[in-house]
Amino acid sequence: MRRARLSLQTLREERGFTLIELLVAMSLGILVSGIALSLLNFTTADVTRITERVHADQTGRAALEKLMLALHSSCLTVKSDPIKSGSTAEKLRFISETSAENEHGEPSAALPTIRLHEVVYTAGSGKIEGTLTENSWASKGIPPNYEFNEKETSTKRTLLTGLQKTENSAKEIIPIFRYYRYYREADSKAVLGELDPTPMSGEITTEAPDVAKVNVNFTAVPEGKENKINKSFGGGRPVALEDSAILRLAPSSEENSTNLPCAEL
Repeated sequence: MRRARLSLQTLREERGFTLIELLVAMSLGILVSGIALSLLNFTTADVTRITERVHADQTGRAALEKLMLALHSSCLTVKSDPIKSGSTAEKLRFISETSAENEHGEPSAALPTIRLHEVVYTAGSGKIEGTLTENSWASKGIPPNYEFNEKETSTKRTLLTGLQKTENSAKEIIPIFRYYRYYREADSKAVLGELDPTPMSGEITTEAPDVAKVNVNFTAVPEGKENKINKSFGGGRPVALEDSAILRLAPSSEENSTNLPCAEL
């Protein structure tokens, strides 16, 4: 009898969780797990945005550097005309000397070629960003009489995808390509030896031989759904890139009113 009383007393003293306590513990567990998953998703998305922005920055700078190197190689001879007529705010036509590729597809300094380049910006539709492509033709003439047959099939390559025109602080659209010339004596505020800061307007035709500076400006847009929805958030912000090439073999003269591209004093 005494043992039965002790066993009954022992069972009565054992404690456990009530249903309410169990429900509260489960609710707290679900809440903590939800917060942890939210932080994980936010961190993963932020890392993705930063990675894509870095990728856009690297690819954009690489394409811009290739274009600048070609432009800096456009002064083939003294007083040559590197920029060709037909150039616009979305199309750049110029000649330059580049290294041909050997049988392994690598640039070879021993195989230089004179080529006519036509770099074209094609805007995308809707949320699709634009593309920068290049067509080029090799010269068949004897220097300095270069001849290009543009009716032949060109060598075409894509320089960059996922870019758009840049907006300045005033929300004004900046052209992809801008062209500048030196001041002339006939200009109202002529300062000989200096470049006119006002870009040449419209299509470059008869003034093509006067172009002494080319400015390239575009914005590389990171890929990814979150970057398309909110480009101003975190690492998904677009990357504005800009560079310019002055087409000159020697410093311009403050006394010479006939400053021209590729001129040498």
